[in-house]
Amino acid sequence: MKDHKVEDEESVSDAISGEAINARETERDSEQEEIYCRVCDPVDEDIEADAEEESEIQRPLRDPGMPTRREVLEHNLTHLPPRPWCPHCMKGKGKDSPSLRLKGDFAENLVPRIRLDYCFLTEAETGRDETREGDEEEQVGDTGDSQTVLVMQESECRSVWSYAVDKKGSSEEWVIQQICEDLETVGLRQDRIIIKDDQEPAIIDVAKEIAANRDGRFGTALDNSRVGDSDSNGTIERAIQDVEGQCRTMRSALEEKIGQKITLRSPVTPWLIRHAGYLITRCRIRPNGRTALQVMKGRRPNGKLAEFGELVHFLIPKTKDMPGKFEDRWSEGIWLGCDVRSGEHLIGMTDGVFRVSTVRSKTADTRWSPDRIATIGGTPAQPVPGQSSSRSPAFTRRHGQAPQAHAEYARQNIEPSTIRSWKIYKSDIAKYGATPGCAGCKAIQSNKPSQNH
Repeated sequence: MKDHKVEDEESVSDAISGEAINARETERDSEQEEIYCRVCDPVDEDIEADAEEESEIQRPLRDPGMPTRREVLEHNLTHLPPRPWCPHCMKGKGKDSPSLRLKGDFAENLVPRIRLDYCFLTEAETGRDETREGDEEEQVGDTGDSQTVLVMQESECRSVWSYAVDKKGSSEEWVIQQICEDLETVGLRQDRIIIKDDQEPAIIDVAKEIAANRDGRFGTALDNSRVGDSDSNGTIERAIQDVEGQCRTMRSALEEKIGQKITLRSPVTPWLIRHAGYLITRCRIRPNGRTALQVMKGRRPNGKLAEFGELVHFLIPKTKDMPGKFEDRWSEGIWLGCDVRSGEHLIGMTDGVFRVSTVRSKTADTRWSPDRIATIGGTPAQPVPGQSSSRSPAFTRRHGQAPQAHAEYARQNIEPSTIRSWKIYKSDIAKYGATPGCAGCKAIQSNKPSQNH
C-alpha cells in the first residue's frame, strides 16, 4: 500500500511541474508576441490621440471670499483696512501683483533666455549726467545730450552685455551681428533660445532681426513682458541699473585721473559703456560661487587688467607685418578693455582700436594723458574708421601710422615711498651672508644687542 501511495504522489508532483513549465512557456510566448507587436506594428496616431491624457494642475485666481452682512456694514464706515471683496477698495487701493522670486519648478529654465532692454544716459546742460530708462528718450529734448544703450542679459551664464547705439531699433546692423556673435561666445549658437523683451516696437524689431540672423534649424522663440509692468522683466531692469552705476563710477574715476570732464560726446564713452558690461560679467560672483565669465569659459580667467583709460605699453603682435629687428617692438596706447572671446587687450590709438596680447604699465607720472584719450579713433560699431567689421583687428606695423597726439600727462598726487628699517636674524646672515659695513650684521655676529640693518 505504501508503494502505491508513493507512486501516486510522484505522479501528482510530475503533473504539477509539467503544468508549471507549460505555463511559463505560454507566458514567454505571449511576451515575445507583445514585443513583436510593439516593435513592428505601426502606431495608430488617431487612437493614441483619443486616449486619456494627464493634465498639469494650474493655479487659479485667489477667491476674495464672501463677507457677512455685519462685516460689510463695519467695513463701509472707514474702508480700512482695504478688503479684496470691496469694489470701492479695489478701485481706489488695488495693488498690482507683486514680482516675486520664482522657486521650485517655476524657477526652472529649460530653455536659455535672452533679455533685452534700452536705457539712456543723459547729460543736463546745468549739471552732471542723469540716467533714464524706457521710453523717456523723447523727454530729453534740448536739456542736453543723450546716449542710447542696449543691455542684454542671458540666463545660461548670467552674463551682461552693453552696447552704445545711435538710436533704438534694428536699423544698426552691426549691433544685431554683434549680439549673435556674443551669443556664440556664450555657447548658444546651436541652442533654442527665448528672447524676452517689453512690447516696445523698437526692441521687438531687434528681437526679430536676431531671430532672422540665427540658424533657423534651432529656433528662436519671442517672449514679451506685460505692458507697463517693468517688474515682470526685473532681471534685465537690475542689469540696467548695474550697467548705469558702473558707467557713472568709471566716468568719475577717469575724470579724477586725467583732470578733465568726460562727456557723452567723448570718443572714449562708447568703449566705457562696453567695458562696464564686461566688468560685471567678469567680476561679479553669482550665487553658485563663480562669476559669469568663469561659467562661460569653464575656468577662472588668468589675464591681468589695467585701469580703464590708462596709457600702457603694448607688444606689437607677431604677424607678417611685424617690425624688423632694428625697429621698435613696443608701442603705447590707451587701454580700453578686453575681448571676451580671445582675452586680448583693446588698445585705442588715433587711427582706431586694435587687439594686442601683451601690455605693460607705465610709471605713475606718465600713466594718464587727457590728450591721447581725446584723440581716440573708432567706436565699437567701427573700431577702425572705414572698416566694415565691428571686430577690432590685431595691431600690425601698418597700423598706428597716423600721428599720435602729444602726450601731455596729468599730474598725479603720488605719495613718496617710505623706507622702513629691516630687522635681520642670525639665520638670515647664515643663509645670505653679512653686509659689509653693516652695524646690524656685526652686532648679530658678535652676539651683541641687535641694531637696524
